[in-house]
Parts: sequence; C-alpha cells; structure tokens
Amino acid sequence: MQINLNLLASIALCFLPLVLAVMIVLRKQERRHAIGRAPFNELLRRPAGETLRIKIEDLDDKISDQIAAMVLLPTIMAAGLFTIHPIGFVVSVLFFGISACWVGVWGTKCFQTLRKRANYKLGFDGERYVAEELSRLIALGFEIYHDVPFDNFNIDHVLVGPPGVFVVETKTRRKPVDESGKKEYHVLFDGKFLQWPWGADSRGIEQAANNARTLAKWLSGAVGETVGATAILTLPGWMVDRKAPYDGVSILNPKEIHRVCSGPEQKLTTQLIGRICHQLDQKCRLAVK
Repeated sequence: MQINLNLLASIALCFLPLVLAVMIVLRKQERRHAIGRAPFNELLRRPAGETLRIKIEDLDDKISDQIAAMVLLPTIMAAGLFTIHPIGFVVSVLFFGISACWVGVWGTKCFQTLRKRANYKLGFDGERYVAEELSRLIALGFEIYHDVPFDNFNIDHVLVGPPGVFVVETKTRRKPVDESGKKEYHVLFDGKFLQWPWGADSRGIEQAANNARTLAKWLSGAVGETVGATAILTLPGWMVDRKAPYDGVSILNPKEIHRVCSGPEQKLTTQLIGRICHQLDQKCRLAVK
C-alpha cells in the first residue's frame, strides 16, 4: 500500500507545475486587464462573418471540454489499476467496457460538434470571400456593411450606394466529387428552385427575399422615408446557370455582383445615403472587450 501511495504522490507532483503555471498565467492576465485596456471600446462596423466567428469560438471551447471529458475517465481508471492487486480478467473486461461506453458517448458528441464547426467554418470563409469581392464597390461610392444584426438573425452584407440598397445573402456549399474525381460546380436556377447536384432547394432564395423586406421596412421607419432593398443570393465558388428569371432575387456568383450593382441609374440622393448609413452605422457598432 505504501508503494501505491508513493506512486500517487509522484503523479500529483508531476501535475503540480502545470497547475502552478495555469494559476500564474491567469493572475498575469487579470493584472494586465486591471492596469490597461484597448484605446477604443468599439469597432465602427462589424467585420464579415462576425456571428459565425463567435459561434466557432464557442464550439472550440465545447470541443476542448468534450475531449477533456472523453480522456478523463479512462485516465482515472488507468491510475486506479495501480491500487488493485491482482488485476484479474473480470476486472480488465469491466474496466474496458466502462471505458469503451464512456469514450463512445463523448466521442460521438465530439464528432457531432466537429461537424457543426466545419459547417460554420465553411460559411465563415464564404462570407469573407464575398466581402473581398464586395470591396471593389467602394470605388463606385458604395458603403458596405457586414453581419448586420436583427432579432434572432443577421444579414450577411448590405450595400448602400447611388444605385440603391442591396441585401446580399451568402450560401456556401461544398462541391461534390463525381466518380471520375471531377468536382461539380454548376447550379441551375429554374425560376423557382436551385437545382444542386444533390437536389432542389429554395430556402436561400426565400431567406434573401425576407432579409430584403426586413431591411427595407426597418430603414423606411428609421429614416422616415420609403426605402427599397434589392435582394441578392450569392453562391461562392459556383457557376449559376439561370434558365428562367425570378422576380425579386438576383442569384449570382460573387464575381457578378459588381456588374449588377454598378448600373448607371441613380436611385438614392447623397442626403438619403447619408441618413441610411447613419442608421446602419449605429446598428453595426461592435463592442471591443
């Protein structure tokens, strides 16, 4: 028994430097926050994909917790084997069964979380890609807003310029690979549905239209004047074959947005653009912690 106690004490001493290091780091972080802070307390405009970035951070913390939980019980059980003597076949099988069940449960949870994170990361990268394409419109006098927050949802991108207000909804989808190894990259729009290689879908179209109506209603109330909003659904990395027109939503590859928004028609005055941007500036401020 004395040997086992010595062993456990040695294990505890091995972990002691780690515990002390974590305590010192946390203490220094508290001191740093106490004596200094950022020279500004907010960003004037939210960056592209901010909502997804926060979700990814939360999932990263969740994945760390799940991995720690998955490893914890087998580690404790392995350490506990040093206190059992002799170790028989029944004990070994029992410990294996308990460990397998535990790892199976937490491993499944971790896999599901990793899959969700991968989807969020794909969407985040898609929004950043579209934001880079939209930045070309600044030279044409457009103001660009990303991740505009509303109740329980956000609008990916809002463009405000002389030709009007445009709402851009980004939908990023992975490209399937056929049996020959070739990536399918065409999506067909038949006037009602998007025909993807794996099936039809209209949710993105409906979401873009709803977002445009929501923004138009909010802006009209905020500036005291009727303001319309044009809906755009963009599909990064996909070529769009438009076989029929759709009233209300333009379905575009991100590289096509510049052409659609740079028309010669001037729908908004400089004064109205300023009032619209003032309202969006207030809505899109982001606190810096």
